[in-house]
Amino acid sequence: MNSAMTASGKAMIVGDTDELQQVGVLPWRIGRDGERKILLITSRRRGQWITPRGLPMKGDAPFVAASRKAFEEAGIIGDISTVPVTTYRHTKILDDGSQVACRVTVFGMNVCGTLTHWRQKEQRHRRWFSFDVAADKLFDIELAKFVRQLEAEPEHLELCCFDRARLSVSDNCKPEV
Repeated sequence: MNSAMTASGKAMIVGDTDELQQVGVLPWRIGRDGERKILLITSRRRGQWITPRGLPMKGDAPFVAASRKAFEEAGIIGDISTVPVTTYRHTKILDDGSQVACRVTVFGMNVCGTLTHWRQKEQRHRRWFSFDVAADKLFDIELAKFVRQLEAEPEHLELCCFDRARLSVSDNCKPEV
């Protein structure tokens, strides 16, 4: 294990492959019109369209940490799969300008509620897109490729969230605090 430092002095754990391990959420819903959509948020520094992601939290299962990131970064709650739907790699630019390779483990979340006020509201934008438009907008090429595959098999996300064991944080659509 190695570590990378941010300019603010936070240490980040890097695995044996020198990749920073992150968790993320692919937020989706079925609209009133029956169309499946994906929620994207903007990155804080560059305004690029991404999905919520971040470092796993010590003591939390990866899907729980991913759900918390979705709540903090996008202000969303919902049913999250305990099983990842995909993984992808991206390059994270640290506060000091250096770069580190990251591997993101992504969990599907069927969104049941969006907050009007959330932790990072002033730092990000969020917007629902159809699968094909989301794939075009996504900054992460590997994740965009996965979303394009989902366009052909959109039920894959539903199967991950409903046919397997899942954690529901949407009882009455109230977040667990």
